[in-house]
Amino acid sequence: MTGHSSFPVERGMALVLVLWIVAALAVFASSLGGVVRQEAAVGGVSRNLATGRAAGEAAIYLALQRMATRPEALREPVLEPVTLPGGQIVEVEVVPWSGLVDINGATPELLAVLFQHAAGLSQGAAMAMAQTIRQARDAMRQQSGSAAGGWEAPEDLLQVPGMTYGIYASIRDFVVADSGNRQGINPNAAPQPLRGWLESAGGAVPAQQGLSGTRYAITARVLFEGAGMVAVRRMVNVRSGAGVGRLPWSVLSASQSWIGKI
Repeated sequence: MTGHSSFPVERGMALVLVLWIVAALAVFASSLGGVVRQEAAVGGVSRNLATGRAAGEAAIYLALQRMATRPEALREPVLEPVTLPGGQIVEVEVVPWSGLVDINGATPELLAVLFQHAAGLSQGAAMAMAQTIRQARDAMRQQSGSAAGGWEAPEDLLQVPGMTYGIYASIRDFVVADSGNRQGINPNAAPQPLRGWLESAGGAVPAQQGLSGTRYAITARVLFEGAGMVAVRRMVNVRSGAGVGRLPWSVLSASQSWIGKI
């Protein structure tokens, strides 16, 4: 009797063990499926980013060719579709640097307008961030011993205390790192959103009418229906009289980003 009574208990333990193994395998299979789906999504974004970059660069090249033959179009922002050889249409925006905020010279008031409207910060938080940037800028120049020094690229703002990537991503289309320590901005050369924010600020932001230059921010937006968009951005310096065999422009910096589902 005693020897036989342990069988039901053992069978019950075995059944529990089997059920536990089945449940564990089900969880593992589910997790594995999620990983596979995530990897497939990331792979799709990578392919779109590569394809979008190629199309965006081609559209920017064609836009630069047009700019070289129509210098009058460089005086203010230009937004126009560019048709690639295969028939694909890519929207290209050209903005003069004089219409963008120079992080190396902009006043705290101008920076605060940008943080308040583009990044959605409160008025107080926007001004606090602007003051922090000015302090970091002054400290950098004091350390280097040069009053004309500054950041080399807008991405350098990420070194400033309190600057998150989210805040930077919201303002990056409206800023440049120029070498002239420009305090104000030419509202006529500014992209439409920034122009509206400047108007709402009234006289708090120094406007430099007629300010111009040879540098431009060019952004090509390549759409992927139902998925997202690749934004290809090039900072260029357009030169006249480049000479035989040389392009009438030079690329100062390049970036691309995926905007959409992952």
